Amino acid sequence: MTEEAKRGRTRWGRTALTAVPALGAIGAITVAMAQGLLAASFAVSGVPITLTSESVAGTGFAGTVYNAGDQGVAYAGFSSAQLSKLCAGVIPNVPIVGQVTFKITAGDADPATKELQASNLLLDAKNLTGNGEFTGLDLGVASNSLSKGPAEVRKGAGDFGLQANTANIANLRADALSAQIAGSFKLDNLSLSVVPGAAGC
Repeated sequence: MTEEAKRGRTRWGRTALTAVPALGAIGAITVAMAQGLLAASFAVSGVPITLTSESVAGTGFAGTVYNAGDQGVAYAGFSSAQLSKLCAGVIPNVPIVGQVTFKITAGDADPATKELQASNLLLDAKNLTGNGEFTGLDLGVASNSLSKGPAEVRKGAGDFGLQANTANIANLRADALSAQIAGSFKLDNLSLSVVPGAAGC
């Protein structure tokens, strides 16, 4: 084998190894969650994430709307929330492997149980749908005048804001630019899968 061929072969091997740390980190996170060692923060940014839930019951809801390039984006969050049947899917491109789906599911389909709990749940969403019911709803509040919801939303850059004492949302679907749970995150019936291609929620 020529020296040039050896060098080319080495470069491919090194490139393939760049996928190993990411996959290893996912595995470590899964084990830690399963053993109850990781009960706190969750954050995804820089890669679009889809989040769905059968039902969400939250207190301290707030949101703002701002322009991100050529589209409007809603920055919204709950001070605390209880959820059922959660799915969070991220579809990045991994070197050599290509497009893969990292998907987390938890909870069950019974909207009455809401066995998943999160505090300071934040979404930077370009699209958010569901059937909502609010109490104490205020519309058209300037973002720097919001008094409810996570502090991160109250410091948002949007001019138009809304807030509510409570928010109950059925069949929530959010296509988000980022997602964060800055406080605690309790998951039951956790499952994490890594599959080739795009197989989101």
